Amino acid sequence: MKVLLLVLLAGAVLTLLLTYISKLLFPKKNGEEETASEPLEECCGAHEVCETDLLNKMSEEIIYYEDEELDAYRNFEENDFNDDQIDEFREILYSLKEKEIEPWLKSLELRHIILPSIIKSEVVFMLVK
Repeated sequence: MKVLLLVLLAGAVLTLLLTYISKLLFPKKNGEEETASEPLEECCGAHEVCETDLLNKMSEEIIYYEDEELDAYRNFEENDFNDDQIDEFREILYSLKEKEIEPWLKSLELRHIILPSIIKSEVVFMLVK
């Protein structure tokens, strides 16, 4: 019984000692403190998975971005569009705020509307920069 108590006590002392040494060797830089982050209305990019993205992905509700006319292109293939039709997509795309692009793409997906190939390239460029 005494041996068990000594082993537990030695383990606790060793843990405290290692914690103290690690804080001495690896201090926090510029007074950084660990704080719990509260979810923001917009994604801050600090998390592996954005809370707002999770909410949007769970929703199967179709949201229109003043683009009801695009419903006419349901089930078109990406290379079936003429220049005027491509310009309709482009006009809507460039009227969106940056944070609206991904939800708009989700809306198009739910409506079975495939983007013209040239617009896909523009979307990728906008999301990357």
